[in-house]
Amino acid sequence: MPNLTILHTNDIHGRVTQLSKIASLVRHIREELHQQGDHCLFVDAGDSEDTTLLESSLTKGSAMEGILRGAGCEYVALGNAIPIRYGPQAIVGLANHFGQALLCANMWDHDGRTVDGLQPIAFETYGGLKVAIIGFTAPIPAYTTFFHLQVGQPAQLLPGLIAEAKTHGAKTIIVLSHLGSAADQELAAQIEGIDVIVGAHDHKELFPPVVVNGTVIVQAGDFGRLLGRLDLKLDAETGRVLHYRGELIPVTEDMPPDPSTQDAIQAQQMRIDVMMNREIGHLPEPFELSDEIECAVGNLLADALLDRFSDAQLSLVLAGHWETGLEAGRLSQGTLFAANRSTANPAKAVLTGAQILQFLREALKPENRLRTIHALRGRAVGGPHIAGGVIHCGEETEELYAEINGKRIEPEQKYIVVSTDMEFSDYIGYLVIPDDKIEFEVPTIMPEVLQQYILKQSTLVRPQSRFYNK
Repeated sequence: MPNLTILHTNDIHGRVTQLSKIASLVRHIREELHQQGDHCLFVDAGDSEDTTLLESSLTKGSAMEGILRGAGCEYVALGNAIPIRYGPQAIVGLANHFGQALLCANMWDHDGRTVDGLQPIAFETYGGLKVAIIGFTAPIPAYTTFFHLQVGQPAQLLPGLIAEAKTHGAKTIIVLSHLGSAADQELAAQIEGIDVIVGAHDHKELFPPVVVNGTVIVQAGDFGRLLGRLDLKLDAETGRVLHYRGELIPVTEDMPPDPSTQDAIQAQQMRIDVMMNREIGHLPEPFELSDEIECAVGNLLADALLDRFSDAQLSLVLAGHWETGLEAGRLSQGTLFAANRSTANPAKAVLTGAQILQFLREALKPENRLRTIHALRGRAVGGPHIAGGVIHCGEETEELYAEINGKRIEPEQKYIVVSTDMEFSDYIGYLVIPDDKIEFEVPTIMPEVLQQYILKQSTLVRPQSRFYNK
């Protein structure tokens, strides 16, 4: 009767200090289990990365995969943080730094091939019992809209995958899921033959484990605060769970860091330092940031976006993409990516003059400039900035008008405008444009737009003002 302990994490979101403590705990538990003749599997159910962190911006999340591998993690499910922002191209980087493919059985290229860096299923053998580990990621519609990927519904795919696993001799089926706890329970209710689901995505603490249709479902919260432990007694003949015991172990301040994980953190930091120190330009004077009035970094981003699209007539962008301004002197990649951590993608649309003016009127309201929203992690939205034209405004926004190449914008005329998915989103709400009316450039993000623009400039001159008060 094999005894298998599954140690599990999920939604760590860049907390490397917590991960190092978790790794120390994992190694201690694993050693105890091996001395008893029992077996141990350490898995992560996705989103160890965090796109708002500097390291993730520079490495497109792959630094965390290298650290997870150093922590002794054996399998990782594909989360949503990296592919939804950086595209499928970034997945192979995650896999390369983890040392093997991530688990995901419901994502393919447009031609039906498994995305590079993914594999649907993995196998392990414990005490003569073969175990299948099947991965799923949340089937977000944006994958199809923006990246032309195919994403499948797990309930439709799992029966065939379980049958395939059985043909390879697997008797115990573990699903490593980045679907969310409600979806996990629905999946267990619909599909026979799942023994365990290790979940993620909605950051739930499932204690005690939830059992649906004979499937044991676990999840360990978020941010590395807890290590999930699930002890299983498995039937040697059928592979079914005879007995289970679940636990969520608090990861406390007094827990020591793990030496191997610390080595992995140091190795990734050295890699990041090389990237951060790369010089990309020189600023003759500071470029300041302001959320209340026109500022130099806001205009710099507007210039970079307009330059990127040869057919664009105007760019509109908000200061909320920036964390800080830029100091005078040498400008490194690390400094730029620390100052602008926006993961927004360039977005081009055909707008009427009336829509442009609507956006500007809303964006210029003082209460809107200083508004903070969850999507920006508490960052203020900031004021509007443009390139390719000028804005004339009085004390009342109704007096506002704008010009492109010296000609006043006409309400009924149409213009090619470049911005980002943020400005056109419903969470900003100034001018919501349907996705099918926008041309997105994914997976490019704002720091990359800025870097490429700055590298093209022989001298980075402070942008001129584009606002004129009556």
